[in-house]
Amino acid sequence: MTEADIGVLVRDLQDLQRRVQTLEQRLGAREGPPAGAEEPATAEPEKALARTAADAGPGLPSDALPIFGRALLAIAGGYILRTLTEMGLFSHAAGVTAGLVYGVAWLIVAVRLPEKPKFAAAVAAVTSVAIVAPLLWEASARLNAISSWTCAAVLAGYVVLSLALSVKARSLVVPGIVSLASAAVTGLLLLATHDLYPYTLALLAIAAAMEFEACRGREGGRRWFTAALADLAVILLTWIVSRHELPEGYAAMPAHAALVAQSLLLGIYVASAATRTLIQGHCFSVFETAQTAAALAIGIGGAAASVTHIASATAAVGLFALAGGLACYVVSFVVAGLRMKWNFRAWATFGLFLVLAGTFLPFSGSQYWIPWCACAVACCWTAQASHRPTLGLHGAVYLLLGSLASGLMAQPLAQLFGAGGGAPEWGWASLVVASAWLSWVAVVLSSPAETARWRNQASSFIFAAIVAWILAGAGTYGMVAIWPGSGIPADTLATVFLTCFSVALAWSGIRWQKKELVWLVYGFMALAAWKLAARDFQHEHSLALVASLLSYGGTLILLPRILQSKTA
Repeated sequence: MTEADIGVLVRDLQDLQRRVQTLEQRLGAREGPPAGAEEPATAEPEKALARTAADAGPGLPSDALPIFGRALLAIAGGYILRTLTEMGLFSHAAGVTAGLVYGVAWLIVAVRLPEKPKFAAAVAAVTSVAIVAPLLWEASARLNAISSWTCAAVLAGYVVLSLALSVKARSLVVPGIVSLASAAVTGLLLLATHDLYPYTLALLAIAAAMEFEACRGREGGRRWFTAALADLAVILLTWIVSRHELPEGYAAMPAHAALVAQSLLLGIYVASAATRTLIQGHCFSVFETAQTAAALAIGIGGAAASVTHIASATAAVGLFALAGGLACYVVSFVVAGLRMKWNFRAWATFGLFLVLAGTFLPFSGSQYWIPWCACAVACCWTAQASHRPTLGLHGAVYLLLGSLASGLMAQPLAQLFGAGGGAPEWGWASLVVASAWLSWVAVVLSSPAETARWRNQASSFIFAAIVAWILAGAGTYGMVAIWPGSGIPADTLATVFLTCFSVALAWSGIRWQKKELVWLVYGFMALAAWKLAARDFQHEHSLALVASLLSYGGTLILLPRILQSKTA
């Protein structure tokens, strides 16, 4: 072997040694650093990239295809039963029964599958629904093989069965799928068959079952869908029953059908709300607050619409609403208290709504707004005695609605913009002003905590606004009546009075330290500016217009001096 060959061999051995070292380094990097050694800084980013790549993969389990295959075979079995029924081997009743048993069997399979992973149980539940739902649709809507009452009972029982079977497994996937699908099918059958009563009761039964499960702590976040369908079904049923004749194609129903549905809807959601908020101590969710309010509105309003032609029945509904409103106030201020402010406010608002309805229904068509004024005074003095400023705010709402419903709030507008035409109803106006004044005194005498001060200020502002507005109209009427033959246009007199009234409000607010009176000044001055542009410039002569402009301009100069003289 020559020296050149030996050199080549040495170079090959060195190259082989480098390759072996490189392979050892790579293998060592894969196996991880030795114990006690620090990982290189790039290890964590590499692991993060690896996890991201793994998470980015498909979310289906490895056995997804066999699961889909079994589901398709199960659905094929359902079609086999349908084919045998169409061939006459089974009667319609026997075929429907066999199909339902087959669908329930797959429901049992779905419930017994392991809760994790949920994919297999969800597919099995969808399979059961895909067998039962088309079967009931075809048997009821197309073939009339079963009655609407039977179909509605089966759909409600199907949901209850899914909930009962899932209790032990503590799984919400299967009953969630079954309840959503059953509620949707029930609503569609209601519209397709025009048989409202049985399917409305079925929706209410499904809703009751889901609320019962929610009260047991098994809420799956699907209650809103069934609640919305139940609300719409009861509204449709109420509208159809309240018509003099049933529309063509609609199935006959008893006269009391609407009242039964309204009572059930009201009972289901009020009982659920009371159980969850008062007994179990949960806070009202947004859905529960909205749905309880909807149930109260549909239940009370629908019942009133159903018996509107019977005075005694309307009065009975009103008394029921009034009793419910007082109960809600007791629940809010005595039972719920301030432990959960949202629950306190929700129950108090329900009480406000029910008392308004309870005092309106027996007196509708007459002076129904008078009890609202009485409620305002009672609420404000109760708030003063119990240190509950929320009641004072409710009193302001009662009086504001009462004054609007009486029509007295439109009279000052006519006096200011209609040249004082027509005599005001002094008796009723005095009643509203007296109610507002008594309520205002109660609010002023109360001393709420600092956090509740805004409620007192809002109530005080509403009462002051009502009194000032009615007095402005009365004062304008009086000024026009005093100088009927002076030759001064009524619009000018109204503008002069409005500006002088604003100055009086500003002085009173500063003198008595009442911010609400100062706030009213800005509103009255804005109203005066609008009146000046809309009425005075259009209907007055030059000298009268000059008087209006001087009055308004002088007031603009005087008001800042009054308001800055002392901080309100």
